[in-house]
Amino acid sequence: MRDSGIEDICYGRHTVIALLEESPHRCHKILISEGINKKLVDDIYDRARKNGIPVLKVDNKTLDRVSGGASHQGVLAYISQGNLGDINQLIDRITEKKDNPLVVVADKIKDPNNLGAIIRSAEVFGALGVIFPKRNSAYPSSAVHKSSAGASMRVMMVSVSNLVSAIKRLQENGMWVVGLDQRADRYLWDEPSIRGKLTLVVGSEESGISPIVARACDDIRSIPMFGKTGSLNAAVAASIGMYEWMKSVVKGEEGRDG
Repeated sequence: MRDSGIEDICYGRHTVIALLEESPHRCHKILISEGINKKLVDDIYDRARKNGIPVLKVDNKTLDRVSGGASHQGVLAYISQGNLGDINQLIDRITEKKDNPLVVVADKIKDPNNLGAIIRSAEVFGALGVIFPKRNSAYPSSAVHKSSAGASMRVMMVSVSNLVSAIKRLQENGMWVVGLDQRADRYLWDEPSIRGKLTLVVGSEESGISPIVARACDDIRSIPMFGKTGSLNAAVAASIGMYEWMKSVVKGEEGRDG
């Protein structure tokens, strides 16, 4: 992975612990509140010391100012912002995985909380990476790190100039690309089931998947809705799609074992 060298912050106890566990090389300095739990302080100090990361005790007002009033939970870290993988590294991981790799494409998800939630679900379901466009998209910032509960430190983030080109590269390497669109005639769980080497594409709440990206997909599926809201939150839709993939994969493995 490469590091852009641009400094950012991440905050929240789970997020900073995940940073120190998974990517301590990204962390330059930690600010910690004078009043938080001693056990947590000792844990952070121990992890930081092993990696040569300075830890400064400050008051809550300082943390409030640096975080812009966000819910920092008494701990904040300065990090290199752009610790991203590229499409070639992701394809290498797909090749190494062989069986049932999962990749998520976030098409123009502009809300950092939504992108963070998608990354969190992707990590939970074992995705190898999350791809997003360089333009018209949220970037892995402090808000994304926070809303992902540290998952953005563990999942490869891939920023690309052209989503269609990235999708074609994935298809060339055996990935089946399925987009989620509420207007699709077929449901998420219709046959053929979305198992195996899957790339799941989810678009923004406002406009859904871009038409050009939708045309690049191998299949388009919908999630049935009976309420009047009109659409699901993008992160929720992505989670449902990933769960359906996981369910099919587990059933397939159980069938082989039997």
